[in-house]
Amino acid sequence: MTQALLPKPFDGVENRSFRWQAGDPAALLLHGFPGTPAEMRPLGTVLRDAGWTVHGLMLPGLGADIATLEQRSFHDWSAAANQAMEELKRQHEVVLLIGYSMGGALALHTALDQRPAGLVLLAPFWSFGEGWLRILWPLVHFLIRRVKPLRYADFSAMDVRRALLRMYHNIDLDDPQIQQALRQTALSLGTIAQVRQLGRSAFERAAKIDVPTLVIHGSRDKVARSPCTARLLDRLPNGGFQYRQVDAAHDLVDPESSAWNQVIDCLLGFADRIREPPRSEIDSRRSNNEISEKSC
Repeated sequence: MTQALLPKPFDGVENRSFRWQAGDPAALLLHGFPGTPAEMRPLGTVLRDAGWTVHGLMLPGLGADIATLEQRSFHDWSAAANQAMEELKRQHEVVLLIGYSMGGALALHTALDQRPAGLVLLAPFWSFGEGWLRILWPLVHFLIRRVKPLRYADFSAMDVRRALLRMYHNIDLDDPQIQQALRQTALSLGTIAQVRQLGRSAFERAAKIDVPTLVIHGSRDKVARSPCTARLLDRLPNGGFQYRQVDAAHDLVDPESSAWNQVIDCLLGFADRIREPPRSEIDSRRSNNEISEKSC
């Protein structure tokens, strides 16, 4: 079975970068891996309706450009995020940086250089976990060049189906030939290594983050697992972040997520404080360059 059975991935305008002009405050939205700005559009719509100018960035080597992914490094993603932040900061006084999944690691990595008015990490994926993978990674990386991430996928699972239907338009996930072609889809370990390096760099930088930060994590998340999120929270400066755990899996930016309303309420509350902080917080920001919050 060959890849010829599969349609072109991410072949739709919804997967491209978007820029929606609204009010003076602006937000940069960074999608996950191997996602596209399409997954950030519902969140962008909510922010635009609340008066925020929104830019959903398409990261290099992903989406319709995924054929070039193996030639990309996390430095390409970092450069694109930095450039987008610089452009928004030239035009807007208040810029909020929001990252989902791997985009959360990228947002964290970018925040140290760009110092946004606020930072939001949604289900931040920065680590593949501890144990054998960390210990044996150099050997695995040397011996195995490609992996098949869908080899054992359950195509009846709704989260798997939604993810694949976002990637491939008009695909029949119940067709055995299509399923076999998907199971043979290979991903370079070099690309996984770049995601891993981004996460490690973001974790190192986290201790120096001095902007208001909101972290939202799903208690049933099997991608960005709770122990990894706990390690990240321990790395952030004490008192310099808000944390909210919700009853959800990894799908925090999906309007069909069980926690969608909670995520939106918490995000908008945080965004409002970034946009129009109380006078006491303005004075504190001027003197200490930091706002300390404990809850949504």
